Amino acid sequence: MPIGLVLRRDGSFWHDGVRVTHPRLCAAFLAGVRWAEAEQAFVVQLQQFRGWLDVEDTAFFVTEYDAETGELALSDRSREQLDAATLCVDPDDVLRCTVKGRFDARFTRAGQAHLQDALDFDGNAAVVRAGRARLPAPRLDGLS
Repeated sequence: MPIGLVLRRDGSFWHDGVRVTHPRLCAAFLAGVRWAEAEQAFVVQLQQFRGWLDVEDTAFFVTEYDAETGELALSDRSREQLDAATLCVDPDDVLRCTVKGRFDARFTRAGQAHLQDALDFDGNAAVVRAGRARLPAPRLDGLS
């Protein structure tokens, strides 16, 4: 059901043209983002409430990278292993990667800072530290 809720590329929510500013409501909206396979659309699920979400760019944001485990923390409060092969930089110089096996995710400033602390270059080859492993990030090669 369309509810007039839009998730902008900067991670802000807007409802019927007005920015949602309540911090706890915004956090709940981010945590409630889901892909509805049957409708082939993103929705926001808050307890029993469920409504369609218009997504301007990405529905998921990387909020943290843990270099000890190689895990990403995502805006929906889930965690998953980084697929370093999918890391890239968008035209706004923001890091992105693939999450949940198929969705593009944009790094927040904090998430990007965490990952950049774990990023090394061997010559022009980019690698990300994940515990003792060094994960190749071929789409970042030559950025050093």
